[in-house]
Amino acid sequence: MQHNLQKHFRDGRMPVISVSRFINEEHSQNYAFFPHMHQDYLELFYVYHGNGRYMVGGETYGITKGDIVICNAGVLHSKSCEHAENLRSYSIGITNLALHLLPDNWLCSSDAVPVLSCGSLSGSVGEMFRLIYLLSSDQQHLADICNCLATALVLLAHELLQSRDKHKQCLSANETSVTAERIRQYLDEHFREALTLPDIGKALNISEYYLAHIFKDAFGSPPMQYVMKRRIGEAQNLLSDTDMSITDITYHLGFSSVSHFTSSFSRYVGTSPGKYRQSLQHMDD
Repeated sequence: MQHNLQKHFRDGRMPVISVSRFINEEHSQNYAFFPHMHQDYLELFYVYHGNGRYMVGGETYGITKGDIVICNAGVLHSKSCEHAENLRSYSIGITNLALHLLPDNWLCSSDAVPVLSCGSLSGSVGEMFRLIYLLSSDQQHLADICNCLATALVLLAHELLQSRDKHKQCLSANETSVTAERIRQYLDEHFREALTLPDIGKALNISEYYLAHIFKDAFGSPPMQYVMKRRIGEAQNLLSDTDMSITDITYHLGFSSVSHFTSSFSRYVGTSPGKYRQSLQHMDD
């Protein structure tokens, strides 16, 4: 049995659960969630109930009950609370994933639509996500079971992707869109730094006015606001997934002080970093 499973993965490597989360309707509605990425694991986000919108890799998609959102490692993503309607969700992080013809911890190619409808399988898939979440509270005894369930989900999703009609997005390759994407990539690489518009313009050899104009047209927010949202999104990720202190998170993300971080986080998310962490820790299924 193990041998048959291993044939699907490069070098016989088997997927491993790294994190499992549950987000209820109240939290989805009340707390904003900003763009972030996971460098070392794949995240699968499952819509257990309700609907909303989810951004993956700069594109925003409508999501509804029974959908899996695939967030490959190193790909920017975030859930929109503004469009969440009774949204209850589960998500799992999977590492050590090595599918043939794909980078480590990727489930779909970069040109595939990352939202996958489970159709008639939705009920069963949802219960698998829920079971992983419940069992993951006892990693010492139940880790192997969680890993097996995660492996089954990966293979099922991969099979559904293979059989689904490919939805290719025809992106304009005009000069403006290429430049806007170039700016976004630079901000994603340097958002922890003390950036200014003149610094960005100088680094990319673009005038400040033109830079700000085309970026906002392409992505809906000014460059410096985007930088702050990226910092807040990564802060939410660290508060959720790690035991890093608020002080360490502050300086890791380039804030000048804890008070600056706390006030910025509260302004965007609606609560302090400490209370946000507590809201995740005390959430009941």
